[in-house]
Amino acid sequence: MATETRQLQLPLIDFSGVDTSAPGAGTWSAVRAQVVHALATFGCFDAHYPALSPDHRAALFDGAVKRLFALPDDIKRRNDYGADRPLFGYLGGIPGISNAYESLAISDRIDPENVRAFADLMWPGADNDGLCEAVHGAARRIADLEDAVQRMVMEGFGVAKYHGEMRESMRHVFRMSQYRAPSMDAEGKEVRYGTHQDCSTLTVICQHEVDGLEVQTGDGEWIHFRPSSTASLVVMAGNELRAWTNDRVRAPFHRVAVGGDVARYSVILFALPGSKIQAPDELVDDEHPPRFKPHCNDDLMRFCISRGTTRHEDKLKEFCGV
Repeated sequence: MATETRQLQLPLIDFSGVDTSAPGAGTWSAVRAQVVHALATFGCFDAHYPALSPDHRAALFDGAVKRLFALPDDIKRRNDYGADRPLFGYLGGIPGISNAYESLAISDRIDPENVRAFADLMWPGADNDGLCEAVHGAARRIADLEDAVQRMVMEGFGVAKYHGEMRESMRHVFRMSQYRAPSMDAEGKEVRYGTHQDCSTLTVICQHEVDGLEVQTGDGEWIHFRPSSTASLVVMAGNELRAWTNDRVRAPFHRVAVGGDVARYSVILFALPGSKIQAPDELVDDEHPPRFKPHCNDDLMRFCISRGTTRHEDKLKEFCGV
């Protein structure tokens, strides 16, 4: 297996002609074909998505994300969803994950009320209108892209009738992360979040200024992702979409490694299904026999936590492979 990154590139897909609120209009059909091919081969792609403008990104990162990580640790730890949901709130100083990584999250529904509750938890009594507008505005646009890609995948595989049910069950985790720069005497890059696959159906990643995302191809090569434009997002399939499509979609291994002397910030939207994951009958046949047993996302997540969230192994296959 290769251990060095090469100057490979993720597939680039232009969403500038796609209206996420009008499926089928504009360039929808052409983009859909590219999306299905990219997720089947690479498991992810670089989305040119002008709906999340540079102004939106600046408001999000400079007006909200960086301010969050300047807060004292005891305040950040208020972002807690209970002992049975350890990956839904604040992450920091977790065994097996770099101490130079920490993260906060808004979970379940990324609506104005939940965003407001999160902001008021971090800054009680403050005027949080601007922060709430920046976070909700960006999260909503990213969620629109995620939902459009989910629909395109289902259309592409001829099972679009299930989109409404999947959409109604979907929960979201909007995670804001900081990856500290290496120490002054460090040489090269340091891994800040180890090699893993996601437990989501889809994950949408927005990097800010500093690169760091690395994605492994099917033949073991590592792609060091560099955004193609200021309107770039990474859309990545998780193990739940892989399971739901009966292994027709890849869930790539990926990691975060940073160098230089500037911290890296990102926001990540995870789409987590609330209904049971089972491949539709239409995606199971003699050529494609069942690859995974039906299961719930919460059970998969608990299994992955028990095995370590950043281990380079196929946890889905181990958990429910046929």
